[in-house]
Amino acid sequence: MTKVLIDTDPGTDDALAMMMALNSPDLDVLGFTTVGGNARLADTTRNALRLLEYLGRTDVPVFRGSARPLRGKFQYAYDVHGAAGLGVRLRSPVTAPHAKRAPQVIMEMASVHRGELTVIALGPLTNIARALVLEPRLAAWIKQIVVMGGAAGVPGNVTPHAEFNIYNDPVAADAVLSSGIPVTLVGLDVTSQTYLTAAARPWVRGDSPAARLSRRILAGSLGPTTGLGRFHLHDPLAVVAAVRPCLFTYQQAAVAVETADPGRTGRTVASYGCGPVAVAVGVDVARAKAMTVELLGASI
Repeated sequence: MTKVLIDTDPGTDDALAMMMALNSPDLDVLGFTTVGGNARLADTTRNALRLLEYLGRTDVPVFRGSARPLRGKFQYAYDVHGAAGLGVRLRSPVTAPHAKRAPQVIMEMASVHRGELTVIALGPLTNIARALVLEPRLAAWIKQIVVMGGAAGVPGNVTPHAEFNIYNDPVAADAVLSSGIPVTLVGLDVTSQTYLTAAARPWVRGDSPAARLSRRILAGSLGPTTGLGRFHLHDPLAVVAAVRPCLFTYQQAAVAVETADPGRTGRTVASYGCGPVAVAVGVDVARAKAMTVELLGASI
């Protein structure tokens, strides 16, 4: 099993990705670190806690991370993810995040599991960038980071140039992508092709807690009042990439993030040919969707 730490800002698609990872027989989820992004840090942390309580998985620790990007402020997405950032009602958590903060935990887990730890990053890369400042040797310790972010060959979804996660902390993204850590970049180049529609209901079958909650999240996101005709599997696709990288086509690249030009902030510029970043440029859509549905419906 692959040892993974998941850095996340739940968020509806984050919640699906978290459940997929917990249900996957191929992943050993060591913990979740939270970051602001889709919602305020207080909300993303509470959402992670209430989700784990709902699933009966309070054995998996949650560590609070960064409330602000390295520069500026986060742009939240409550309009997309709904009230409190999750879009569905779950009981208020009775558990609390652990005392250690996310950057410290990332550093410590990478040290303990040198060469074995995969980080799945589903939000802005602030926590990982801060961990690199704490411990520059981190770049040699982490096996890989699977990043949901970027738009190398397609338009962005926040501006014509930028994808949401990268746009929310371009300075952190540039630091992580240029750190030398092997990165798999799962961006809009593939996630824009991979989505569910209202016509595909019930989407996920089964009666496990994850299956029931997945249907509630998707129903809320694809309901008649939302105006959303598609639910893009942004964060779920990052989990698929961590489990079945063979479902993607990649090109190696050095990737830089625009941080200086205000009109192009967050743009990911891939120089193909060599480099530490494997940019996902193609995906087997049918098999990736099937794996997403399978993991959400599992009762492992």
